[in-house]
Amino acid sequence: MIYLIITACIQNWYGIQNAEKRKQEYLSAITETLSHLPSAIQPIIVENNGKRLTYLDEFQHNDTFVPVLYTTNNKRYLTHKGMIELLDIKEVIQTYHIEEDDIIIKVTGRYTVKSPLFFATVLDDTARTDAFVAFLNAHTMQWDPYDCVLGLYACTAALLLGWSHLTINYSSAEVAFAQHIRKYAQHIHEMSVLDVECTFADTGRKVRI
Repeated sequence: MIYLIITACIQNWYGIQNAEKRKQEYLSAITETLSHLPSAIQPIIVENNGKRLTYLDEFQHNDTFVPVLYTTNNKRYLTHKGMIELLDIKEVIQTYHIEEDDIIIKVTGRYTVKSPLFFATVLDDTARTDAFVAFLNAHTMQWDPYDCVLGLYACTAALLLGWSHLTINYSSAEVAFAQHIRKYAQHIHEMSVLDVECTFADTGRKVRI
């Protein structure tokens, strides 16, 4: 099975802190992302500031509400937001009993998937591939075999479960994930185009990859 995990953090400690702007980014981006999502892929939203009712509960796909898992990982005050995000994803895998050979597509909730391109690529190639990654420095837009775009990627649940959040202490999350995929993935589909619009948390800059 293929899952889309949409990561969110309504009350952020990293980057620009503007709750209303962040809300509008989530509402706009998730709405468009879901509009391109094929019915064969199951979306799940994860948010890390504790169980409560939020605007994230209002999204629908295939005429049903998208499940939302609320964790408390943001209250752990870890040194990097990438560590929190990885713990959130692992909690989704465990809570929804996702199998190790299932494919997880991960998208940052404020990033907008602009077309079905990435989803279609994953659907067409899951029998042969266990990771779909753009090895690119998103800030310089230069190809780098040991850097990657974490805003949108796909891989087996096993690869995510085997990635320790502690590796992010020693490098950026992007570099840590790229190195992990290079070492442990058997068949990598290197993506040259993702067709996702990234909105960087620290500057608000937008870039389409």
